[in-house]
Amino acid sequence: MTIPDPPRPLTRKWSPLLMASLALNLLILGTVAGTVFAHRAGHGFGPPDLNIGRMVAGEQGLRGFVRTLPKERRVIFRAAAEQTRQTLQPLRSTVRKAREDATLALKSEPFDSARFEKAMGDLINAESNARRAGVAILAGAVAQMTPAERDQFQAWRRRHERGGPPPPPADANDADAPAPPPQQPR
Repeated sequence: MTIPDPPRPLTRKWSPLLMASLALNLLILGTVAGTVFAHRAGHGFGPPDLNIGRMVAGEQGLRGFVRTLPKERRVIFRAAAEQTRQTLQPLRSTVRKAREDATLALKSEPFDSARFEKAMGDLINAESNARRAGVAILAGAVAQMTPAERDQFQAWRRRHERGGPPPPPADANDADAPAPPPQQPR
């Protein structure tokens, strides 16, 4: 009976390759995990997309509210959702382009203040146009709601606003009313 030779230990020449492989695996794993986390959290890396108003496109806005309605009422708002997508996409692209132009004007050497001022004016106009379109779409959708649904939508908005709901308005005739709590910084 022969005894097999024991396995040879790894030599030092393989050690750097194993360390490089481990580093590469950790880098890939970290990138994948970060991307999944960012996607699930609803945030991407880099500058955020234009927030046309959370009441139009966000989950806490109209889209999220519509999901709470009965199925037969949800159908009414599907057309508004498609209109929102088709109307706001080019406006969002315009805003992104205006932001890029403003960033390029800011970083240019030598700095041209007239170019930067024009780029910032264009950005303000693009954002304003996108907001106006978003508000018009929201107004059209709210016009299709029943009075009870509008009340529910208002309650939905208050629950899903960033930083919590605003305090109720104080009655001007009530001198004994407690002062509203301070707003949390956003």
